[in-house]
Amino acid sequence: MKAIDILQGGYFKKKILLIAIVLGMMTVLVQCASVSQRWPENERRTEDRMFLLQQEIGNGLGSGELTPKESQNFVAKLDNLRRDYTVLRERTTTQEEWAPLLTKLEDLEKEVKVVRAYPSRIDETRLEDRMIVLQRRIDDGILIGRLPRVQGREFQLRLDDIRREFLQRIKDRPFTTEEKGETSSRLDLLESDINRVL
Repeated sequence: MKAIDILQGGYFKKKILLIAIVLGMMTVLVQCASVSQRWPENERRTEDRMFLLQQEIGNGLGSGELTPKESQNFVAKLDNLRRDYTVLRERTTTQEEWAPLLTKLEDLEKEVKVVRAYPSRIDETRLEDRMIVLQRRIDDGILIGRLPRVQGREFQLRLDDIRREFLQRIKDRPFTTEEKGETSSRLDLLESDINRVL
C-alpha cells in the first residue's frame, strides 16, 4: 500500500511540474508578443502591400477607373501610411503597435477596390466633353457660314435630344455600359454627319 502511495505521489509531482513548465512557457510566449522588438514579418508584409496598393492606384488611373483627383487622394493617404510605417520600422515596437497601421492599410485597400469596382462618372464627363465640342463645332460652322442655318438647326436639335436623355439617365443613378454605348454611338453618328458638311 505504501508503494502505491509513493507512486501516486510521484505521479502527481510530475503532473504539477509539467503544468508549471507549460504555464511558464505560455507566460514567456505571451510576453514575447508584448515586448518591444523588431517585427520583420510585419515590415515585409506591409511593404509588399503598400507597393501593390501603389500599383493598383496607378493601374486604376491608367484604366480610367479612378479620376486624377481620386488617385491623388489615395496616394496622399498612402503617403501618410508610409510615414507611420517608417516610424514603426525604425524602432522596436510591440505587436499591438502594428495593429492600427495594418488596419488603416486594409481599409485603404478596400476603399481603392470599391472605387475601382464602381468607377466614378468619368465616362459621363467624357461624353459631356464630346457634347461641348460638337456644340462648338455647330456654332462655329453657322458663324463662318460653312453650315447652313437649317442644317445647323437640325444638328442642334439632335444634340439637344442626346443631351436631354443623357442628363435624365445620370440624374439619380450610375450610367450603365449599354446606355453609355448607345449615347456614344449617337454622338458618333452626329459627329460624322457634321464632318461631312464641314
